[in-house]
Amino acid sequence: MTLRRIAAAALAVLAGVLTTADVAHAKRSDEVDYRFEQVWSATVRLVRVDYGFPLKDRDKGVGYLLFEYQDGGRSYPGSFEIVKTREDGRERIRIELTIPAMPSYIERMMLDKLGRKLEEDFGPPPPPKKKRPPKNDDDGDDGDDGGGNGDHGEDGKQGDGSEHGDD
Repeated sequence: MTLRRIAAAALAVLAGVLTTADVAHAKRSDEVDYRFEQVWSATVRLVRVDYGFPLKDRDKGVGYLLFEYQDGGRSYPGSFEIVKTREDGRERIRIELTIPAMPSYIERMMLDKLGRKLEEDFGPPPPPKKKRPPKNDDDGDDGDDGGGNGDHGEDGKQGDGSEHGDD
């Protein structure tokens, strides 16, 4: 009988490990093309107003927001990190959401809702700015757009090689 109890306990522990594997280190992130201020205000409103979760701490300058995710009368700590990044010379915002005690689909659901909220509140994100070639004033250009001596007439104008007379 003791062997059965040990086997049952080992099986229970193994089942517990397998079912919590996705929960233990859950962390999701998205990148958006909105301005930091827009993402910050939408995130605070999502957590506090839309979900009604209590805010525990926040620091806009550092870009973090701590809150209590509430489900079934219980509270679980959660955090948003909002980080400015640069990609291809343009500013992007990375949003990281962590609720360690909950399955990762909860984080995905909240990030998706935040994305919809940003678009509803601020419209679609601005298109990426087109890169302009750098203007180089010291390129050795003497103002001649032909790049050589070309065929210049007596009046200094570029000619096409034929003479146009008035006869």
